[in-house]
Amino acid sequence: MKERFALIVSFVILTSLVMGTWWAAEYSQRAVDIDPPVRLTHERDNWAKQIVLVRTNEHGVVIHRLEGDLMEHFPDDKSYDVVRPRAFALKSDNPLTIATSRTATVYDEGDRIVMKGDAIVLRLGDIKRQPLNFRTEAVTMLIKEDLAYTDLPAIATSGRSRMSGTGMRYNNATQQLDVFKSTDVEIAPKDKIDSTEPAASRPKR
Repeated sequence: MKERFALIVSFVILTSLVMGTWWAAEYSQRAVDIDPPVRLTHERDNWAKQIVLVRTNEHGVVIHRLEGDLMEHFPDDKSYDVVRPRAFALKSDNPLTIATSRTATVYDEGDRIVMKGDAIVLRLGDIKRQPLNFRTEAVTMLIKEDLAYTDLPAIATSGRSRMSGTGMRYNNATQQLDVFKSTDVEIAPKDKIDSTEPAASRPKR
Protein backbone atom coordinates (compact mmCIF):
# COMPACT_ATOMS: atom_id res chain seq x y z
CA MET A 1 0.00 0.00 0.00
CA LYS A 2 2.81 2.37 0.92
CA GLU A 3 4.58 1.64 -2.37
CA ARG A 4 1.39 2.34 -4.35
CA PHE A 5 0.88 5.62 -2.49
CA ALA A 6 4.45 6.70 -3.17
CA LEU A 7 4.01 5.88 -6.89
CA ILE A 8 0.84 7.95 -7.08
CA VAL A 9 2.51 10.91 -5.36
CA SER A 10 5.48 10.71 -7.76
CA PHE A 11 3.14 10.60 -10.77
CA VAL A 12 1.23 13.65 -9.52
CA ILE A 13 4.44 15.60 -8.94
CA LEU A 14 5.80 14.66 -12.38
CA THR A 15 2.54 15.65 -14.06
CA SER A 16 2.58 19.00 -12.21
CA LEU A 17 6.14 19.68 -13.37
CA VAL A 18 5.29 18.92 -16.99
CA MET A 19 2.19 21.11 -16.95
CA GLY A 20 4.08 23.89 -15.16
CA THR A 21 6.86 23.82 -17.74
CA TRP A 22 4.36 23.92 -20.61
CA TRP A 23 2.47 26.83 -19.02
CA ALA A 24 5.71 28.79 -18.47
CA ALA A 25 6.77 28.29 -22.09
CA GLU A 26 3.37 29.41 -23.41
CA TYR A 27 3.34 32.43 -21.13
CA SER A 28 6.84 33.47 -22.23
CA GLN A 29 5.89 33.29 -25.92
CA ARG A 30 2.81 35.42 -25.35
CA ALA A 31 4.64 37.93 -23.15
CA VAL A 32 7.52 38.57 -25.58
CA ASP A 33 6.82 40.20 -28.95
CA ILE A 34 8.49 38.17 -31.69
CA ASP A 35 9.23 40.26 -34.77
CA PRO A 36 8.52 38.56 -38.11
CA PRO A 37 11.60 37.81 -40.23
CA VAL A 38 12.87 40.78 -42.23
CA ARG A 39 11.64 40.61 -45.80
CA LEU A 40 14.20 41.98 -48.23
CA THR A 41 12.81 43.80 -51.24
CA HIS A 42 14.65 45.56 -54.01
CA GLU A 43 14.38 49.02 -52.50
CA ARG A 44 17.20 51.51 -52.18
CA ASP A 45 18.54 52.46 -48.78
CA ASN A 46 21.22 54.99 -49.84
CA TRP A 47 21.84 57.24 -52.80
CA ALA A 48 24.32 59.87 -53.97
CA LYS A 49 24.62 62.33 -56.86
CA GLN A 50 27.61 63.06 -59.09
CA ILE A 51 29.62 60.09 -57.85
CA VAL A 52 33.21 59.15 -58.64
CA LEU A 53 34.56 55.71 -57.68
CA VAL A 54 38.19 54.78 -58.24
CA ARG A 55 40.14 51.54 -58.02
CA THR A 56 43.91 51.54 -57.49
CA ASN A 57 46.68 49.00 -57.90
CA GLU A 58 49.09 47.89 -55.20
CA HIS A 59 51.13 51.08 -55.74
CA GLY A 60 48.16 53.38 -55.21
CA VAL A 61 47.87 54.31 -58.90
CA VAL A 62 44.32 54.67 -60.24
CA ILE A 63 43.63 51.95 -62.82
CA HIS A 64 39.85 52.23 -63.08
CA ARG A 65 37.42 55.09 -62.62
CA LEU A 66 33.60 55.09 -62.61
CA GLU A 67 31.54 58.27 -62.78
CA GLY A 68 27.78 58.75 -62.74
CA ASP A 69 25.06 61.35 -62.28
CA LEU A 70 23.20 59.29 -59.65
CA MET A 71 24.01 56.13 -57.71
CA GLU A 72 21.54 54.08 -55.63
CA HIS A 73 22.39 51.19 -53.29
CA PHE A 74 20.12 48.14 -52.91
CA PRO A 75 20.78 46.01 -49.80
CA ASP A 76 18.94 42.87 -50.99
CA ASP A 77 21.65 41.96 -53.53
CA LYS A 78 24.29 44.52 -52.49
CA SER A 79 24.19 46.13 -55.92
CA TYR A 80 24.41 49.74 -57.09
CA ASP A 81 22.44 51.32 -59.93
CA VAL A 82 24.17 54.18 -61.72
CA VAL A 83 22.53 56.71 -64.05
CA ARG A 84 24.59 57.91 -67.04
CA PRO A 85 27.72 55.94 -66.11
CA ARG A 86 31.18 56.58 -67.57
CA ALA A 87 33.80 53.92 -66.93
CA PHE A 88 37.50 54.45 -67.66
CA ALA A 89 40.25 51.81 -67.83
CA LEU A 90 43.46 53.67 -67.04
CA LYS A 91 46.21 51.05 -67.07
CA SER A 92 49.46 52.62 -68.25
CA ASP A 93 50.42 49.69 -70.48
CA ASN A 94 47.15 49.83 -72.47
CA PRO A 95 45.42 52.57 -74.46
CA LEU A 96 42.68 54.43 -72.63
CA THR A 97 39.37 52.56 -72.81
CA ILE A 98 36.04 54.29 -72.12
CA ALA A 99 32.62 52.68 -71.66
CA THR A 100 29.33 54.58 -71.54
CA SER A 101 25.62 53.71 -71.42
CA ARG A 102 22.32 55.07 -70.17
CA THR A 103 22.39 53.06 -66.92
CA ALA A 104 24.60 50.49 -65.20
CA THR A 105 24.38 48.03 -62.33
CA VAL A 106 27.47 47.39 -60.22
CA TYR A 107 27.87 43.96 -58.59
CA ASP A 108 30.47 42.15 -56.47
CA GLU A 109 31.86 45.30 -54.86
CA GLY A 110 32.67 46.82 -58.23
CA ASP A 111 34.25 43.77 -59.86
CA ARG A 112 31.36 43.32 -62.32
CA ILE A 113 29.55 46.17 -64.07
CA VAL A 114 26.61 45.65 -66.43
CA MET A 115 26.22 48.64 -68.77
CA LYS A 116 22.70 48.87 -70.21
CA GLY A 117 21.08 50.98 -72.92
CA ASP A 118 23.15 52.06 -75.95
CA ALA A 119 26.34 50.68 -74.41
CA ILE A 120 29.55 51.74 -76.13
CA VAL A 121 33.10 50.54 -75.44
CA LEU A 122 35.77 52.71 -77.05
CA ARG A 123 39.48 51.93 -77.01
CA LEU A 124 41.45 54.94 -78.11
CA GLY A 125 44.15 54.59 -80.72
CA ASP A 126 47.90 54.80 -80.24
CA ILE A 127 50.96 54.71 -82.49
CA LYS A 128 50.33 51.03 -83.23
CA ARG A 129 46.53 50.78 -83.49
CA GLN A 130 43.49 52.58 -84.77
CA PRO A 131 40.69 53.29 -82.27
CA LEU A 132 38.32 50.37 -81.70
CA ASN A 133 34.65 50.96 -81.01
CA PHE A 134 32.05 48.35 -80.25
CA ARG A 135 28.41 49.13 -79.62
CA THR A 136 25.57 46.99 -78.26
CA GLU A 137 22.49 47.24 -76.08
CA ALA A 138 24.13 45.78 -72.96
CA VAL A 139 27.71 44.85 -72.10
CA THR A 140 29.21 43.21 -69.01
CA MET A 141 32.60 44.44 -67.79
CA LEU A 142 34.80 42.26 -65.58
CA ILE A 143 37.15 44.76 -63.99
CA LYS A 144 39.79 42.44 -62.56
CA GLU A 145 40.02 40.38 -65.76
CA ASP A 146 39.97 43.54 -67.94
CA LEU A 147 37.26 42.00 -70.13
CA ALA A 148 34.07 43.28 -71.74
CA TYR A 149 31.54 40.99 -73.37
CA THR A 150 27.98 40.74 -74.63
CA ASP A 151 25.69 37.97 -75.88
CA LEU A 152 23.56 40.45 -77.81
CA PRO A 153 23.91 41.80 -81.37
CA ALA A 154 26.84 44.21 -81.58
CA ILE A 155 28.77 46.29 -84.11
CA ALA A 156 32.53 46.80 -83.96
CA THR A 157 34.49 49.30 -86.02
CA SER A 158 38.22 49.92 -86.32
CA GLY A 159 39.46 52.38 -88.87
CA ARG A 160 37.58 51.64 -92.12
CA SER A 161 36.80 48.06 -91.07
CA ARG A 162 33.43 47.12 -89.67
CA MET A 163 32.04 43.90 -88.21
CA SER A 164 28.60 43.05 -86.89
CA GLY A 165 27.55 39.88 -85.13
CA THR A 166 25.83 38.33 -82.15
CA GLY A 167 28.06 38.04 -79.10
CA MET A 168 31.39 39.80 -78.76
CA ARG A 169 34.22 39.61 -76.25
CA TYR A 170 36.94 42.25 -75.94
CA ASN A 171 40.11 41.57 -73.94
CA ASN A 172 41.64 44.93 -73.10
CA ALA A 173 44.87 43.33 -71.86
CA THR A 174 45.59 41.61 -75.20
CA GLN A 175 43.66 44.13 -77.36
CA GLN A 176 41.80 41.21 -78.98
CA LEU A 177 38.17 41.28 -80.09
CA ASP A 178 36.36 37.95 -80.64
CA VAL A 179 33.00 37.65 -82.37
CA PHE A 180 30.95 34.56 -81.52
CA LYS A 181 28.63 34.67 -84.54
CA SER A 182 29.55 37.01 -87.37
CA THR A 183 26.74 38.27 -89.58
CA ASP A 184 28.46 40.96 -91.66
CA VAL A 185 32.10 41.90 -92.20
CA GLU A 186 33.53 44.85 -94.12
CA ILE A 187 37.34 44.86 -94.25
CA ALA A 188 38.90 47.82 -96.00
CA PRO A 189 41.03 46.82 -99.04
CA LYS A 190 44.77 46.95 -98.45
CA ASP A 191 45.30 49.72 -100.95
CA LYS A 192 42.73 51.86 -99.12
CA ILE A 193 43.91 51.19 -95.60
CA ASP A 194 45.68 54.08 -93.99
CA SER A 195 49.35 53.39 -93.40
CA THR A 196 48.83 54.01 -89.69
CA GLU A 197 46.27 51.17 -89.49
CA PRO A 198 48.13 47.85 -89.12
CA ALA A 199 46.32 44.60 -89.81
CA ALA A 200 46.48 43.68 -86.11
CA SER A 201 44.14 46.55 -85.27
CA ARG A 202 41.34 45.24 -87.45
CA PRO A 203 38.50 43.27 -85.78
CA LYS A 204 39.24 39.55 -85.65
CA ARG A 205 36.79 36.90 -86.73
